[in-house]
Amino acid sequence: MSHTPHAFENQIFDHYRTQAKSINDAIELLVKHNYTVIDLQGKIINKDTIDLEDKPVVSPIRYNTRKRSED
Repeated sequence: MSHTPHAFENQIFDHYRTQAKSINDAIELLVKHNYTVIDLQGKIINKDTIDLEDKPVVSPIRYNTRKRSED
């Protein structure tokens, strides 16, 4: 029985999966050494939250509430 490749099984997706795995491994290494990581969705990842399904989120509103001088 031979393997019939699917459309999603190609070098581009394999490269993406490899890159995603190395990024996830790097995040786990940083967290293991007491770093806090904020991912692209604004989720906070640290030792307390790495195993949680729903991670705390950094609110972008928090950074926009600073008083800015009007020009």
